Amino acid sequence: MNFNIERLRKTFGGLVAVNDVDLTVQEGTVHAIIGPNGAGKTTFFNCITGIYPPNSGAVVFNGEHLEGLPTHIISRKGIARTFQNIRLFRYMSVLDNVMVGAHQLTKYFLWSLAIRSQRFKREERDIREFCLHLLEKIGLVSKQHDFASSLPYGEQRKLEIARALASKPQLLLLDEPAAGMNDRETADLKNYIVSLREEGYTILIIEHDMKLVMSLADTISVIDYGVKIAEGTAAEVQTNELVIEAYLGKGGVK
Repeated sequence: MNFNIERLRKTFGGLVAVNDVDLTVQEGTVHAIIGPNGAGKTTFFNCITGIYPPNSGAVVFNGEHLEGLPTHIISRKGIARTFQNIRLFRYMSVLDNVMVGAHQLTKYFLWSLAIRSQRFKREERDIREFCLHLLEKIGLVSKQHDFASSLPYGEQRKLEIARALASKPQLLLLDEPAAGMNDRETADLKNYIVSLREEGYTILIIEHDMKLVMSLADTISVIDYGVKIAEGTAAEVQTNELVIEAYLGKGGVK
């Protein structure tokens, strides 16, 4: 997997939200993006995944340019994401929420669905088994028939990640997955992300929980007012004067 951002720029009228940002994500790593609220981090994700077309620059994934492509095509090419605000189908079952994420993997035609052909049944069975495996990994297989809305907050967050993984991505984008979690939920999330990295997933994460970021990320990029001001390991970023001034403060990570 190769993923490179080259001088990505996004403006809204006179506001420059992402200002000529370069980024390279190494395969099999957790790469974190941090910065103050309003720094342009989520806009950066939205440009990568086709929600916003960038004004200029390049998004290159496995040698292909993605800028300007619609979101569903980008997803099919192997990039999946979660959002700041949980976007589950609240009154669908836990299992059905994950299976929705696997929909793009199907190869049967509409007529196969209409007549419930053997090919349709075989693919649906395989997808169901794969999605149950994902639920087992996050400890939710026993709740597969429950409404997604009935889950505690931390489990809803993990369910959203499982749904993203159902599309079998090469690159997983997580937008503030620990937002609103208590310490126990955050620890469970960290263990889950570590297990994904050990399985070979490549993860790009936006997060404000600095304890989580510093203990998890292989590489950290810092964005402030749309500009990447620093990049490096946790130790390098924590001692960078620009980062301390813009985000961490003199007290550093608590």
